Amino acid sequence: MIMKIAFSLVKVYRSALTVILSVASSAVFAQNPSGFSGTWVLDHTKSSAELKDYQIICNIKETAQTMSVEQIFQTMDGKQTSMQPILYNLDGKEVSKEEEGGTDRIIAKWSSDKKTLTTKFVRTMSGFDYGSITTYSISADGKVLTVKSSDLKGETPMVQVYLKK
Repeated sequence: MIMKIAFSLVKVYRSALTVILSVASSAVFAQNPSGFSGTWVLDHTKSSAELKDYQIICNIKETAQTMSVEQIFQTMDGKQTSMQPILYNLDGKEVSKEEEGGTDRIIAKWSSDKKTLTTKFVRTMSGFDYGSITTYSISADGKVLTVKSSDLKGETPMVQVYLKK
């Protein structure tokens, strides 16, 4: 009888440990679903020629719910400027806000493998829409970030290729 109880307790502990490990590993995965987080440095040899006069650093902070992208530009003469960070909600829902006489709408959608995030930014002002479509893709080894941007019609594409710092 004691052996049966001891054997049952071992089974219960093993089951509990399996559940705990499963929950813990899924929580870790949810904190950084794609590996975009980090500091990225522009690779001029693979990026659009329009960017040749700038050193660009892209800082990305990612959680399960959001991704923040900040770009820092440095000219060849050493002057530095940065863009206001862009915050994307990663739940697939459009975010809309009134700002400076217009309406900004942002939506971000993952590819099924979570290696590509496609974003759409639309600013409506005086009845006209302006904006961009941008895709962020990470290489299989997590060392190369490719950012492709175009206007809303898919025209005037620009490619930025970054290496993880």
